[in-house]
Amino acid sequence: MPLVICTVFFTLLFSVEYCWHLACVAEEEWALKRYEAFEHPRRMTSDRYLDWLG
Repeated sequence: MPLVICTVFFTLLFSVEYCWHLACVAEEEWALKRYEAFEHPRRMTSDRYLDWLG
C-alpha cells in the first residue's frame, strides 16, 4: 500500500510540475509575440507615428 500511495503522490507531483512548465513556456511565447508586435513588428508600417510627434 505505501508503494501505491508513493506512486500516486509522485505522479500528481510530476503532472503539476509539467503543467507549470507548459504554462511558463506559453507565457514566454505570448510575451515574445507581444514584444515583436509592438516593439519590432515584422510587417511594413507607415510613418504615422512621426505625425504624432509633431
